[in-house]
Amino acid sequence: MIYRPYKYQEKALQWLRDRSQAALFLSPGLGKTVVTATMMSERILEGRNKGFLVVAPIRVVNLTWPEQIANWDHTKWMKVANMRTPEGIRMWEDGSADIYLINHEQLPTITRTIKGREIKTLGFVDKYIAKRKDIPVDGIVWDELSLCKNHSSVRVNAIRPYLFDVDLPSGKKFVSPFRCHIGLTGTPVAKDYRDLFAEIRLLDNGERFGKFVTHYTAKYFDSNKYSFEVKIKPGAKEIIDAKIADLALVMLGDDYLDVPTPTMEDIEVELPKAARAVYETLEKELLVTLENGEIEALSAAALTTKLLQITGGCAYDAERNTHAVHDAKIDALKKLRKKLGPKEPLMVFVAYKHEYQRVLDAIPGARMFDEKDMDAWRKGKIHTWVANPASMSHGLDGVQVSCKTAVWFTLTWSNEKFIQSNARIIRTGQSYASTIYRILAISTIDEAVCESLRTKDAEQTGLLHSLRLLQKLKKSA
Repeated sequence: MIYRPYKYQEKALQWLRDRSQAALFLSPGLGKTVVTATMMSERILEGRNKGFLVVAPIRVVNLTWPEQIANWDHTKWMKVANMRTPEGIRMWEDGSADIYLINHEQLPTITRTIKGREIKTLGFVDKYIAKRKDIPVDGIVWDELSLCKNHSSVRVNAIRPYLFDVDLPSGKKFVSPFRCHIGLTGTPVAKDYRDLFAEIRLLDNGERFGKFVTHYTAKYFDSNKYSFEVKIKPGAKEIIDAKIADLALVMLGDDYLDVPTPTMEDIEVELPKAARAVYETLEKELLVTLENGEIEALSAAALTTKLLQITGGCAYDAERNTHAVHDAKIDALKKLRKKLGPKEPLMVFVAYKHEYQRVLDAIPGARMFDEKDMDAWRKGKIHTWVANPASMSHGLDGVQVSCKTAVWFTLTWSNEKFIQSNARIIRTGQSYASTIYRILAISTIDEAVCESLRTKDAEQTGLLHSLRLLQKLKKSA
């Protein structure tokens, strides 16, 4: 296929051409992959780079990059190696590929204790980068850079010591094999501006924000030790934006995407009396815990998860057995499926394994999401696809070919997953106005999560923020 870039893609491509350290903060659907593949093709043909290592989520490694590179006439000449396969490893060893793909989980060496014995499994970095004089790449692309926002990530930090030149204590200098650093994401600030520190450090080695997260947070944020809130200092956003303006190109889909305006529609359901009683007992436990002092994030997550399971209609007990509580959301989903008609493709987002099965049982012909079925989905042979956002929210393209409707059976509190999952159908190639439905239980934590998602663009503070909102909703009721 001949690549005819949109004007905004030409701008993004030129941005990458002009820089050896760069980020594309482009909304999902604007074509980050094809733009970056074009840049890599040009750099390799011009002799500016010999090859690129692409670090991406596993489904993006297995599906998106190979498909995109093979799809375009100007990039399909490049050989692609999947480093999860023996063939990919052989291509790395003999340097016969141009693009090498690896997922984050494969980077570090993992040590596990099995039957009292310590077993070490060497990761990609220790096996194929560390202590080697030569490797077949000198460029690295971080696809979905926002997944690297944790500054203490074992996965990312496995490779970070090899990304830049370092003056060693011995007086010698370590010369990094990587001379080009690219980061791609549509959601660089999924939670708040603290996310940017680790993302930018991966690209510039601390040139803009320093090498220590403590210095960064102390300089730009105020924290309240008596609450969960960490607030960015007045004027700090503008300073941070200015510091990365020469590194990161920002493009929003609303400004560039030629996609019909999507609609967000909430389907409200009432919890049955018995389910309401169960829910309110658990909710009281959470609110009392909040009132009595600072709740640990782990405890907050466990209680919130339990409440969301109850609103969904089924919950796990301590032994991971499932207990049905109600069918209010299932009934609402069945009505939506009937309203759309038997052939209209519908993407259903669920949060828990038991929700998968309940939806499959309730909707005849529904199938669990599997990337191997993408061709059948695109051809309209699957009318209801049930997916967990974590399995498909990043990078997957082609869902929009046959589908313009998605429904959230249980919402995620992650703004990043919400945006990225919806972007599977709200993206270039979508010919119709999309509709995103949310099935919500009235007067429950569902409403707090909704509010949290609504406010995260400005005050992105995550799970604990939704809990505080739940408090406020109850006090105002």
